[in-house]
Amino acid sequence: GDWKTYFTLSFENKMLNEDVQNAERVRRTVAYEIAEEISTGGNGGLNKTRDGCAAASTILLDYCQDCVEAVDMLIAGEWWFESRRVAMLHNRGDLMKRIIDAAVSYGSSSMKDFESRAENFNEANERYSIVIVIRQTAQRDGDLDNLDGNIDDSASLFSVASNASASSLRSNMSASSVGSVHSISSVISAGAVSTFSITGDIDSMKHKSKFNNIGKNKKKKKKKTKRERRQRLKSGSEEELKSLVSTLKMNIIDDDHLDIVVETIRFLAQIGKKDIASEMIDSYQSLIASVKSSQGSRISKMTQDKAVAVTTARREGQNFENIILDCEKEVDALQCKDFPLFLTDTFLYL
Repeated sequence: GDWKTYFTLSFENKMLNEDVQNAERVRRTVAYEIAEEISTGGNGGLNKTRDGCAAASTILLDYCQDCVEAVDMLIAGEWWFESRRVAMLHNRGDLMKRIIDAAVSYGSSSMKDFESRAENFNEANERYSIVIVIRQTAQRDGDLDNLDGNIDDSASLFSVASNASASSLRSNMSASSVGSVHSISSVISAGAVSTFSITGDIDSMKHKSKFNNIGKNKKKKKKKTKRERRQRLKSGSEEELKSLVSTLKMNIIDDDHLDIVVETIRFLAQIGKKDIASEMIDSYQSLIASVKSSQGSRISKMTQDKAVAVTTARREGQNFENIILDCEKEVDALQCKDFPLFLTDTFLYL
């Protein structure tokens, strides 16, 4: 990323006339600030917080010689193996407990998350099957405009609040999640020569907080009441359909998330936490089975209902218009990926 170019060129161009001691002090100060910014997917060119944490850890090691902060940053990104490697490389075996505790906490949170995802997916999928039929019927009858009209509080509704409860970001599950960071006075941006430009008072930039404490001082927002969280949507409307599709998709474990789950299971198994690792495998496989069952039941029922409708229409001498909505193919294909074979095969012998 551009942070590498910045550290390579900026001090060579701007610090040649300064004394070595002051240049080193400034570099360390700026390095801490850049690491903190990059770790949250800020202006450093890395969009994913996990990748940002890995890059920030490299900065903290290379330019600040700060092993503790580097390990904390790797923990925040759920890089269990790398955090252990860095700790042992720098003879900091005392950091192992911190790494293990964070991995165990992530594993426990993951299992609760899998259970929640299964419940939310099933609930949304049941409502989705109803809304699909409502919209197909309305399209056949030329009544979509009326269906997508103003919100009707008296109608049967599905709350988009389920979106919030359905989602579980990887970073929220980890006890050492990066969270939000303290605001900084400097702004990091990619310059015309692909280097970082630093604006603001450099002397005022001081690294005061530990990365594993990021977000602890942030004021907690007052929780909204259930009534405030519920944004009511008109039954069968396009907005409700979009909300349901979004809920279904966000409750499927994506590839990046699965990579962390697999790494966590492998790490826990290696450090002797085989019981938790095995429980994680069982919990995730339960999620896979739950989603597969929900999808299979819904698709089968909708197929049967459509066949009945076709038969009825023909018996009455009518033409049945087979309408397929744009979202149906995507939703029907939603499934949680299986574990890689090497992982399940390994646990057969444990």
